Amino acid sequence: MSQFNYSDYQKVVEKAQSGPSTNAVKVGFFKLKNNGDEALVRINASNIEDLKFATVHKPAFGKKFEGLGTGFTPVSCLNEVGSYSDTCPFCKAAADGHDVVGKAVKTVYVEMLVAYKDTTTGSWSAAQPVVWERPAGFSRELATKLKDYGSLKEKVFKITRQGAGKDTKYSLDYIPVFDKPELVSTDFSAFDNFNINKHSYWEKSAEDLQYFLDNGTFPQEEKPASESKNLDQLISTPAEDKAAEKALGMTAESPAPAPKYDDAPAKEEPAVEERPNRTFTGFSF
Repeated sequence: MSQFNYSDYQKVVEKAQSGPSTNAVKVGFFKLKNNGDEALVRINASNIEDLKFATVHKPAFGKKFEGLGTGFTPVSCLNEVGSYSDTCPFCKAAADGHDVVGKAVKTVYVEMLVAYKDTTTGSWSAAQPVVWERPAGFSRELATKLKDYGSLKEKVFKITRQGAGKDTKYSLDYIPVFDKPELVSTDFSAFDNFNINKHSYWEKSAEDLQYFLDNGTFPQEEKPASESKNLDQLISTPAEDKAAEKALGMTAESPAPAPKYDDAPAKEEPAVEERPNRTFTGFSF
């Protein structure tokens, strides 16, 4: 195998961590698909400071940010909150009417444990960790809920989707009959060391943003988000560690069994060198 040092290894890991993962297995994205769909949730917030915000640019409706996996992942704005100067090339492009780059929008990312309702059976799924992306103004409703009920980790709320398309609305209601640990887990450990900026949006330099404006795509020195695992969002198991070591060629090969001889030795066959097929999962060289 090719030799590498610790510095090379760190570069591989940093590249794999450089953007959000759209296929992260630990934390997903909240979605109610149809009018009337329901979910039970616990919200990972004990006070208003626990909520996470970001100002991001989204592609214009029906457009894509080429070079970012599916292309629909938002990109972080480089301006300070409430500022729209030329410091951020995307802000200037949006102001000039760019056909792909949308205006910067303020967003709150709500970490939740969610049990979805099966519309056929009426039963609830096992709770799973997700992030709900909402306009920043939604934080006012959460602030009211915090004032009325205290820590939202301790209460189960029901979210119901109402309407479709641009007319979609969501209700968030506390219904005591659902407030049971057996319905929605109280284990928020999936969010330990969780970074929203490596899950829900990309952070790019001014140079990368300008490159997109000049070329219609982002630089391709790294894999798209949909093809790489975000290592910060995953908790590896011993089996996964072993698989990663094997992928990097860090495991020792098992010694070949000692040959057995008959009275008349067989004709020796020429040695054939076999090249192992290695799959590099979660890394981009």
